[in-house]
Amino acid sequence: MRTFLVGLAVVGTLAACSSSTDVGVAALVSLNRHQAQWEQRTFGSYSFDLVQEKFGRTSNVHITVNGTTIVSVIDNTTGEPPEVDAGYPTIDELFATAQAVFGQKGETLQMEFNEQYGYPTLVAIDNSNPAGPYSAQVSSLASTN
Repeated sequence: MRTFLVGLAVVGTLAACSSSTDVGVAALVSLNRHQAQWEQRTFGSYSFDLVQEKFGRTSNVHITVNGTTIVSVIDNTTGEPPEVDAGYPTIDELFATAQAVFGQKGETLQMEFNEQYGYPTLVAIDNSNPAGPYSAQVSSLASTN
């Protein structure tokens, strides 16, 4: 697993400095490479565990995805569907979130990837959003085909 910490606020501020620009370019290349690797996987349906911090709430769930659609979300603590739908993402949606945030002024994006399939094992976004930071940790991904 490789870790990439991208200080986008710093990159945006120091754009004239080639070393910070190189960091931003290398991080974007890595993000794109891992996303392309994920898109080349040989399975379309999968499940994974997700620990998500969103709007100041933390949820720990098991998600099953068929194609691009979430078909099941189970709270890992209770074994039941969550009482509150916290807007759980698919792996493709985690990539879309990272792509949308990348390069935005005032945003800091940290990502870690699974080297076998390329999916993100960590997406952490720190910004000035009043709702607070966002983080998603993915583990135990398995094909369900």
